[in-house]
Amino acid sequence: MWEVTLWLALVATFALAWKPLLHRTSPAASFALHLTLALPFFTLAGLFLTNTTSVLHVAAFGGEDLPLKYRFAATWAAREGPLLMWLGWMALFAWWWRDALPGEDGPAEAQVLRLRIVHGMHLTLLLIAFSLDPFKATPQGFLGAGLNPLLQTDLMVIHPPLIFLTYSMCLHLAATGLSAASTGNTDRLGPRLLIQARPALLVATLGIGLGGLWAYLILDWGGYWAWDPVETGSFLPWLALAMMVHLRTRPGKTPDHVWVGGAVLTGVLSLFATTVTRAGGVWASSIHTFVTNEGGTPPKDVFGRLMELRVDAAATEVMTYVVWMFVLLGTWLALVRRDRYGLPFSSRAPWYLALPALTAFVGWLVMDAGLAGISWLDVPGVVFLVPLVVPLLSQPRKRDVVVSANKDEGGEVLEASHWRYEELTPLPLHVVLPLVLFGFTSDPFIALVFALLFHPLYTADAALKAWPWTAAGVMFGLAMAWSTLLSLPEAAGVLLVFVLPWMLAEGQADEPHAGWLNRRFQTRAALWGSVVLAGLYLVLTWVLLLSSIDAVNFEAHELYGAPFLTAVAACFILYTRRKDDPRHTVGVLGATSVVTVIGMVFFANNLGGDSSTLVSGGPLSRGHLAWISLPMLVTALPLVVREVVEQAKKPGKAKWWKRVPVGAHLVHAGLLILLLGHLSTTVLVDRGDASHRLTLVRDEMVIHRGYGFEFTDLTLSDEDLDVGDGYVGVTILVHSVADDGTTEKIGTVHPGTLRFDRQGVARSEVDTLTGLTGDLVFIFDASQSSGLMQRVLSESVDAVELVRVTIYVLPHSHVVWVGWGTMMAGMALVTAAGQRPTDSTGHNREPAPNEEE
Repeated sequence: MWEVTLWLALVATFALAWKPLLHRTSPAASFALHLTLALPFFTLAGLFLTNTTSVLHVAAFGGEDLPLKYRFAATWAAREGPLLMWLGWMALFAWWWRDALPGEDGPAEAQVLRLRIVHGMHLTLLLIAFSLDPFKATPQGFLGAGLNPLLQTDLMVIHPPLIFLTYSMCLHLAATGLSAASTGNTDRLGPRLLIQARPALLVATLGIGLGGLWAYLILDWGGYWAWDPVETGSFLPWLALAMMVHLRTRPGKTPDHVWVGGAVLTGVLSLFATTVTRAGGVWASSIHTFVTNEGGTPPKDVFGRLMELRVDAAATEVMTYVVWMFVLLGTWLALVRRDRYGLPFSSRAPWYLALPALTAFVGWLVMDAGLAGISWLDVPGVVFLVPLVVPLLSQPRKRDVVVSANKDEGGEVLEASHWRYEELTPLPLHVVLPLVLFGFTSDPFIALVFALLFHPLYTADAALKAWPWTAAGVMFGLAMAWSTLLSLPEAAGVLLVFVLPWMLAEGQADEPHAGWLNRRFQTRAALWGSVVLAGLYLVLTWVLLLSSIDAVNFEAHELYGAPFLTAVAACFILYTRRKDDPRHTVGVLGATSVVTVIGMVFFANNLGGDSSTLVSGGPLSRGHLAWISLPMLVTALPLVVREVVEQAKKPGKAKWWKRVPVGAHLVHAGLLILLLGHLSTTVLVDRGDASHRLTLVRDEMVIHRGYGFEFTDLTLSDEDLDVGDGYVGVTILVHSVADDGTTEKIGTVHPGTLRFDRQGVARSEVDTLTGLTGDLVFIFDASQSSGLMQRVLSESVDAVELVRVTIYVLPHSHVVWVGWGTMMAGMALVTAAGQRPTDSTGHNREPAPNEEE
């Protein structure tokens, strides 16, 4: 009977799509309909809280012995619960942003289309939920495995909802951008999108940070970040949001298609991150794999593995996400093409945005209905690429007139002689070249990203003026070569495509400037860097994630990411010294670079930790990686702190906590602090090094990296446990060891493992000794638990003389969390200060003048 909530939500979705402005005439009815969309989630959560085991989902993952907070967390233990929670969050923001956003005043076409696109997203999620059937009855005699032990923690009550909250806001961003572009109502598009992007970035930072804290306290990683595919996937929307919020401050006028592209990208990457998490088996490096082809081996590309999932019970969900991503990207390409050629606006809404909902409907109605001989496996994989081209084919035909005024991305009129890709050959290279690359790689994702980066360059009035797309394309080619997803000749071909304009456009370089000794040039470079570096790093991270289906590329992320950290710090130095002598600024950058070189050459192994460990067996060590970024980060931090103070003291009508620049620079300071902590706790720690695993002898001190560890007692318990069925742990006394050999006790720790009999697994209970200079992390080796228990039962506790414990010394670990907290505080200030003011009638006032952030 609980399925009626799904049907009620379905009726509410159609009602809101039919009357998207119902809140103007009947606020109560509109609120009730939005609340009805969240009703299935509230119902499922209530069933878990009451342990209603007649519902299969509850019987599989619930339990009457669980505390109420973990019963609630069990709601998102599998596929069904998170989907309904996502629907509920989407409904919340549909209600929250129901009124006109900046620039949507007057004719309501953009507002109506935005809300209808959002309700179409509601419909898609709801139809997937119908396919999964979250309220199906429990078969007779069924015994569930219970809640995953890793979810039986306080942070898991908070972390997943925040991640899906972020994804909901990102999809709303995509709807806002598409509605603006589709209706031509792009007035004040930047403020319109920033109202949604800033809180989304705040929530994303909170959610990812809490996930890192969960990993730090619960998982046996010994750290907060490991470039696991799931966490890397959630990092991608964060990067896209960070790039979006800096579009406002890049030099020149940001074109509408860039704003819309950023908004669409956040939505696409949210779907991509969800696919990483929920397409079980594709990223085998993160979770177990069962994706195989007829030969018994998994395909080597992500798209191929996704297509293999068509035989899985959750095929409808995964296939819908694939269609959803492609149709959003295809729509953006169509909008770029329309603007470039001056095509007329369509009088109809972009109907092709309904293709994801149609896919989910087909899956629910046909594929999952048990009809004989029909399944997703019967649908060729190429069909799922069709949504990419449908928006392009639906556009009006190209006009035969030439645009009279050609402008660059900053709005400046260009000379007609500027080199254009379209003039090179009559062949449609923006179509031909992606197809050629697809022919070489057979990977649709690689060909798609190439097309997305090349299309704006191809349609640009002056290819040299579209240099950010060139930079992104070069980064794409290099990352593909580094990750071995492309062979060197293939990667060279990609690079050639993007650098060709610079090779052929003789004497048509950018406007002359005074170079790096010019103050204006330095400031522009710093402002451009915030957008370009975020975009390039996004491309790199996505490529490395794409190559991580069978092995986590931890060292690749750190190695190739180190120059980006250095460049970010250099941009902060340039910007914060924009009022100083530009020659001195160049001197600061030069001197810092010299320190970097000296450190790498002479002191690479002197940073402590595992600084001498080689990276991937190559010539560089972890110490080298740290030195690449360390001097520039250290130099930039006091300058950014000075900027925060100066912005706060700056006279003005608004209080300092109501100024966007104050919060923005506080975020920058927090980022630098976090990155400095990251070098000590992640880059300089090799968690695969066996030297961190110690065998401790009872009542004997073992000296390790300046500390003494003494195993004194073994603890066994199966009573008074909050969760789990049994506990085995050790008591370890920790001493500091001076240079002369004297020791001083500094604390006691109790690492161990919890036994979960119902699931047949054990969970590490990590213990941390916190000091002024950092943390010591202790991880009990769970593989010895059963042997220790058997010996205790056959003899006694005192018979256990040896235990194995993994110990990580993490100096400056507090810096990571201080930096994260500082970023959160700054983002909260930016979000609060950047919200639109309204007058007494509820209409938007004009935004404050553009401020540098």
